[in-house]
Formats: sequence, C-alpha cells, structure tokens
Amino acid sequence: MTDVGATMLAEEAEDWGGESVAALREHWDRESVFTFDRIPSTNDLARELAEAGAPSGTIVLCREQTAGRGRGGRSWASPAGAGVYLSMAFRPREATVPPLVTVVAGVDLARELNRRFPGLGSAVKWPNDLMARDRKLGGILAETARADGKEMFLVVGVGINVESDRLPDDVVGAVALADCVGSARLVDVADAVVAGLERRLPRAPTSLDAPSLDELDRLDWLKNRWVEHRLSDREPAVGLAAGIAPDGALLLRPRGGALRRVVAGSIALGGS
Repeated sequence: MTDVGATMLAEEAEDWGGESVAALREHWDRESVFTFDRIPSTNDLARELAEAGAPSGTIVLCREQTAGRGRGGRSWASPAGAGVYLSMAFRPREATVPPLVTVVAGVDLARELNRRFPGLGSAVKWPNDLMARDRKLGGILAETARADGKEMFLVVGVGINVESDRLPDDVVGAVALADCVGSARLVDVADAVVAGLERRLPRAPTSLDAPSLDELDRLDWLKNRWVEHRLSDREPAVGLAAGIAPDGALLLRPRGGALRRVVAGSIALGGS
C-alpha cells in the first residue's frame, strides 16, 4: 500500500475492470488511484484518504460495495460486475452549494456518457439521479467534510448500472447501460465518470450561468412533468416541475399557487 492508503482497513486490489492499477494510474495521470475487490463504501474510503492528505482528484474504485448508499442513507445495490462504483475526492477553493454539486455532477456525467455511448440518451433527475429510457441508470452522492477541522474537501460517489443481468432481482425501476447501447467495458464507463466529474467539480461553481442553465434545461428529465414533493412527514405537495434555478434548487409550480423553490426532500412522479 501507499503511505496515504496505510490508514485504510481494506486491502487494495491489483487491478480493476481488466486493467492493472498501474495502467489506470498512467491513464488518469495520477498516483492516487485506489482499487478494491469488496468494501463497504467507496465514499467512506475516499473520505478517509482525503482526511489522510490525499490530493484533489483521488479516485477510489471497487468491484463490489457491501454498504453502498445513496441520498438520505438509502441503500444502493452494488453487486460485483454489475456496475461502476467510483468516488473522487476534491479540495474546492470555495464552499460548495447543495444541491448544486449533484446537479452539476449529473449534467456533466450525462453529457460525457451520451458523448461516449451514442444512443444512451441519459438525463438528469433532480437532485441526484441519472436516467435513461425513463428508468434509473445511476446515482450520485456528494458529501463534504473538513480535514483536521480546517481544509474543506468534497467527496462525490457515483454508481452506474452497466450489466442488468447482474443486478439483484428485487431492484425495480432500474436500467443498465447494456440495456440501452449493448455491452460496454467497465473501464470505459469509469473513464467517462472521471471525465464528467473533473469537468467542473475541482472548481465547483456556486451558481449556474446562462449557458450552463441551457445545457441543464436540455438534460432535465423532470421538467414539465407533474411530481410529488415529499418532505419529512408532511403531506406531499403536487406541482409541475418548472426547471432548476441557478443555485440548483428545483422550481415547482403547485396547482393554483406561486412558483416554489425546493432544496430538500424527495421527488416522485405523480399528481397529474
């Protein structure tokens, strides 16, 4: 193990996705690439590495997660060989703005995946999902923390479904990349994820400019759909998804009401 990785409890693997760690480090032009066979969570290990001083752009990959999670602590199925489970650690110069981080990451990931896999047609579902063929293709989990109580760092984890026949039978509403465009190498999908995350997150914006909003508008899966906004134990609010604000908030227009900003809670289709 490297000195930075010495604090970790998991044993590093020598390869991932058919490529050696040395080849991955050369391809992504950095030494801070760490691969594992079976770990609880790539985000947890990326955070541990960041706390130990790993540089911005550190990459953590695994074949299988035993405690993968999504937003709100929901579990994320991560069986071996079914998908790409990758986290990156960044050290942004300014404080990040939730939920803008996951919106920005989602747009850049969808853009890169669509460019590399023609016909995929992936889109962004606020606040942190990637969609294809109206089903869930992947998810994003962004977490922030401070190293030694001082320097802020950002950890962004991404899970992309690649092979549907390896997903558990109880996973519903999901789609895999292979269902949309045919077989794909895990390492090619991971390369798209790294390129997408590195497009803007090293200098994570605090608001979206007009060109960024235009791009988001084209990839916004929820726009002009009737949705239910659920927040804690309150009665769900029904409205029309009207786009996303420059700070990443969802714009919701309730029936007969004024436009509302949504920054927390969950969104589901319904209420038309």
